[in-house]
Amino acid sequence: MAFDILKLTSLIMDAICKKARETVQSENEVSFQMESAARVATVKKPVFNMMDAARYQGKIDWDAVKASGKVDCVLLKTVSTNSKFSKRKDGLYIDPTFERNYAECKRVGLPVGVYYYTYATTKAMADAELAVLKTALAGKTFEMPVCVDVEDNKLVKLNKGSLTALVDYELRTLESWSVYALLYTGLNFSLTRLNMAKLKAYDVWVAAYRKSMKKPATSYKYGIWQYTDEARIPGVSTNADMSYAYKDYPAIIKRAGLSRVKGA
Repeated sequence: MAFDILKLTSLIMDAICKKARETVQSENEVSFQMESAARVATVKKPVFNMMDAARYQGKIDWDAVKASGKVDCVLLKTVSTNSKFSKRKDGLYIDPTFERNYAECKRVGLPVGVYYYTYATTKAMADAELAVLKTALAGKTFEMPVCVDVEDNKLVKLNKGSLTALVDYELRTLESWSVYALLYTGLNFSLTRLNMAKLKAYDVWVAAYRKSMKKPATSYKYGIWQYTDEARIPGVSTNADMSYAYKDYPAIIKRAGLSRVKGA
């Protein structure tokens, strides 16, 4: 009888231990699944918050920008035309904050790309801008696109066909450097001054500021929407431009090997 009691007790304890092991295993599986889901959610983020920066923002505290969590990636202004900042007859200059901003983005780990503001109305002017841009980009690596900013009123003296052809030339030149070429323009400018069907081979960053925050509907595809020029970002003393990027540009650029200017 004592043997039967001991045997029964042993069987009961085995069953309890087995149930406990199964419970722990189930909880571990649930925990692993939750951790995996969190990792996937982090990696496959559907929209990235992008800030662009230039001399207008002054000296930026990039540690504060990074720590804020409000900025996932950055596009920096490189080249424009202004006789106040240039020693050249044509007024071309490299933005005085570019080198520091680039180095700081690299230091804090923010994916970075660039844009240049074009005033070119002839191929010769475009070539001059591109030459200065290539000099600015030499020896650097980028996780984000290289963009031509097409919006200035000086460009409207060209008809739609001529301006579109010139922009196509600029973008093709950027692509020939083995970087990810991007076109920036305003929504209205794209509709009235450019033939976007002729530029469908290129990715677009479109600007449209609206209180409704309704995503712009366009006849062309775009990868980035600049939705405000009045954002307040920790580390930036002025208003900042913010955009939604709908593609994982760092992953695309890394996979395609488009991070560095060829031959520079």
